Amino acid sequence: MLITQRFARNFRPLLRISSCDHDKLVLFDRCTKRTTKSFSSFSANATKKKSRRAKVALVGSGRMGQIRASLLYANPRFDLTSVVDSNFEGAELVADKYSAEPFETLFEAINADALDGVIVSTPTFTHDAVIREAARHGLSVFTEKPVDDTADKIDEIFKICNSAGVSLCCGFQRRFEDSYVAAAKAVHEGQIGRPISSSIVFADHPCPPIEFLLTGGNIFSDLSAHDVDYIRWVLNDEVASVFATGTSSTKILEDAGVHDNATVVLKFQKGAVVTLFMSRSASYGYDQRCEIFGDKGLASVENQHMNSTVLADENGIHRSPLKYSFPQRFNQAFATELDVFA
Repeated sequence: MLITQRFARNFRPLLRISSCDHDKLVLFDRCTKRTTKSFSSFSANATKKKSRRAKVALVGSGRMGQIRASLLYANPRFDLTSVVDSNFEGAELVADKYSAEPFETLFEAINADALDGVIVSTPTFTHDAVIREAARHGLSVFTEKPVDDTADKIDEIFKICNSAGVSLCCGFQRRFEDSYVAAAKAVHEGQIGRPISSSIVFADHPCPPIEFLLTGGNIFSDLSAHDVDYIRWVLNDEVASVFATGTSSTKILEDAGVHDNATVVLKFQKGAVVTLFMSRSASYGYDQRCEIFGDKGLASVENQHMNSTVLADENGIHRSPLKYSFPQRFNQAFATELDVFA
C-alpha cells in the first residue's frame, strides 16, 4: 500500500480501525479475521428471556454518554440500570435523569446488578480497560468509535472478547442512517453501474474547543474514520493507496502539529478514486455530503436542514440553516444502531 510518508502514522491504523463487516447490519472489526456473534444475540442472558429488557450499564456521562442515555431510556429493548463515570457528580446527574444508579467504576455497577451488556461512551484512551472489564464478566459491549487508537490494540481487544464469548460492537453510525443506507443500497444493487469516483465532505460544526483538538481531535482518526468506513462498505473494496495533506488554521494548532482542515485521496483496488474533504470549522452549519459517481448514474446524500421549508420572494430563495451538529443530524442513526445491538 502506498501512503505518503508524512501521514503514514495516521492512515495505517485508520484503515484497520475503520475496517468492519456489514452483515445483517452488524458492525465488527475485520482485524479479528473471525466470525463474531450478531447484535441480536449480544448476550446469552438477554436472549434466554426475550420478553424482558436487556439490562445495561452506560460508561461515560459526557456529551456522547448523555445522547446514549436518552436513547437507551426511550428504547423498550433496554433497561438502563446504571451510569458509570470517574466523575461521580456527572454520573449522578445522568443517572438521576433516567432513573438509574450512579457508580464510579464499572466493577461496582457489575456487582450491583445482573447486567446483560455495557455501552461505552468514554474517551478512546479508556476503552481498553473498560472493554476488558466487561469481557471478564461475560458482558457484550457497544463502544463509540474507535475501539482504540492503534490497530494492534484493536486486534488484541477483539481477540479477548472472542475468547470470552462476548460480542464487541463499534458504532459507525453512517451505516444506520437512512439516507446513507439508501445510497449504499443503490450502489450495491448496481443502479449507478460500476463506481468510478466519490466525493465526500465532512465539515464539523461548531468547532470543538482548542483543548480537544490539541489532545484528542486528530482530524484523520476522529473525523475521517466515519467516511473511510462508510465508503469501503459502499464500494465493497479495499484501499490500494492514500494521499493526504492538511493545514492548521491557527498558530497554536500549527505549532502543535495539529491539522483542523485536511484533504484525503483514496485509490481503491478496483480502480475507484475517493476524495474526502474535512474541516473542523464550518461556520454555516453541520455539512455532511457524499456523492458516488458510476458509469450509469450517481447516488448522493445531501445536507439536511433544520426544516424543509423553502421560501421564495423578491429577494431570492431562502431556507433554514443546516442542522446544528452531529446529535441533530445523526439522531436517527444513533437510535437505530442501539436498536440493532439489542
